[in-house]
Amino acid sequence: MAIAPILVVQSSTSDVAPHWAVNSTLNPDFTIGATSPTVTPADGTTSASSVIIINPVSGFIGTVTLSDSPLPANIACTPIVPASIPNALGTATLSCTSIVAGIYAVTIVGTSGEISHNTTRAFTFAAFASPDFTITAPSVVSLSSSRSVTTSVTLTSLGGFHSRVNLTSTIYPNFGLSVSLNPQYLDSGAGLATATFNSSSPGDYTVAIIGSSKSLSHMINIVVTVTLTNAPDFTISTSSSTIRIEAGNPGTVRIVITPDNGFASTVSLVVTAPLGVSCWLSSTTIEPPGTSTLTCTGDTPGDYPIMITATVAGAGSHTTTVNVYVAPPVAPVSSMLLGTAPTAFYAIIAVIVVGIVTGTILVLSKKRSSAKLL
Repeated sequence: MAIAPILVVQSSTSDVAPHWAVNSTLNPDFTIGATSPTVTPADGTTSASSVIIINPVSGFIGTVTLSDSPLPANIACTPIVPASIPNALGTATLSCTSIVAGIYAVTIVGTSGEISHNTTRAFTFAAFASPDFTITAPSVVSLSSSRSVTTSVTLTSLGGFHSRVNLTSTIYPNFGLSVSLNPQYLDSGAGLATATFNSSSPGDYTVAIIGSSKSLSHMINIVVTVTLTNAPDFTISTSSSTIRIEAGNPGTVRIVITPDNGFASTVSLVVTAPLGVSCWLSSTTIEPPGTSTLTCTGDTPGDYPIMITATVAGAGSHTTTVNVYVAPPVAPVSSMLLGTAPTAFYAIIAVIVVGIVTGTILVLSKKRSSAKLL
């Protein structure tokens, strides 16, 4: 259908001159104008937009508030963005839609205090060449095996379409997933249906939802991803959460990888240690179940958190932390006894003991001799 050309009106009802003309009075004021929207389909979703232009006159610095109320029948407009223009200098946007073909005069009013100006623009919405409909649905759906999930399927009529649309589905691969549509047809050619998916077999499926009405047919594809309810995984743990070592001496702990739900992939290990301590693993790959020994050493006393990350190629990762406590080194025992070398010290002790014993014997001998003389 041919569309009549649109006459672009640039002046507002408050000014005989175009909106960009400078008011000859010295009173502060502002002007309002707007661009003409392009011709837009009357599908209720495609917007026609007009740019509103506000300019100050003679030093006007007030805030201009914009509105488009009341609107003509059969046209819907979103709020003007922004709804006000500070200092009467700037632009805003008005967007409108319609499901009824026609030309609609929308009046835009700018107000600042007691000053008010307006401008009118024609929004034109064209009918479609022939009635039709569209079908939409989420492009991706995810669910766990042995469970179900439901998503919406929306039909929208275009150009006055008002016929029954039948809904069917196809699945690839054609086993392991089922789909039920409710309802299976829409009499008015527009409305909402639901698609419910069920599966017990993990995998990726492509589901085509087809809407058919006489010679018209439209299709949308949905990718359905089914995962195990409890997917294979693994855990990482340690034989101890703390390693206590003296400065300069190493300490160890075991890193344990345990499979869950049939997990059977190779796990890679990476150790991350802060400055002040060095750590390494006896093995950086493990076939679960298995272990690796973490060895750490450090020269600077303190507490150090060591993070061990276990990763599977193409999957997620798990981490665990070990705290390494480095104690100050123990002071060596002095090799001197009372300032004397051990050998000399014990020799002196021996001499003293011998002297004491010898003196005791002499004293006892003298006492016996004196006893005999008496």
